[in-house]
Amino acid sequence: MTTPATISLSRPLPRHVAVIGAAGGLGQGILSVCRLEGITFTAIVRSRPERITNVPGGSRVVVVETLTDVATLTDAFSGTDAVLTALGVTATTSDTCALLSANMPSVEKSMTAACVDRIVMINTLLTSLPGEPASRLMRFFSWMPGSMGRGATEQQRVVDLIGAGAFASLRWTLIRAAVNSRGRDERPVASLDWPGALNTWSPVSYAAMGRWMLEESVANDFVRAAPLVSKSRR
Repeated sequence: MTTPATISLSRPLPRHVAVIGAAGGLGQGILSVCRLEGITFTAIVRSRPERITNVPGGSRVVVVETLTDVATLTDAFSGTDAVLTALGVTATTSDTCALLSANMPSVEKSMTAACVDRIVMINTLLTSLPGEPASRLMRFFSWMPGSMGRGATEQQRVVDLIGAGAFASLRWTLIRAAVNSRGRDERPVASLDWPGALNTWSPVSYAAMGRWMLEESVANDFVRAAPLVSKSRR
């Protein structure tokens, strides 16, 4: 059985990561930790690369207008230790070319071509484990109109596809969590929902989640697993 990772300031960190969705709140949280810790990054955005500021030496910003663009993705992934996703669904991301669920084969193909096999993906804490039916709450939110319904539908599709064998050649981790802009140093604790786990189901800040994702990309404590990540009980 996998056990919770010990959270400390000395956990190993990657050398260079690619961040898909780097311009959003979580993406910026990941990049802030990279800057603080001296991790170089490739920030992948659909448009407006100028939104990514303070780009350190050895880092870069790559515009990938569609996740079907294997050549550009391969170039963006090359030289990285891991790929981290920070994708959400908004009014401007309704096109299928921007959705992870619709483009998992091209992402996997690009990572393979770039010789990268580690991917850490964010999802919602309301999702079931891959291979299990959608929860009642996920089915409810999927029926909602607008971005909320489309977002829930997208997140569930990713889980369903993982359960059906997507990313089979990759060392994936599917994080079930809620994130927001509040908080700074919450030290999240990951679990697989066994009795006595330290999770509270409380949202984790962008920076704290970004740090956990970066640490997990090296620790590999939850390869091909879907841990719940939340604030810990103190």
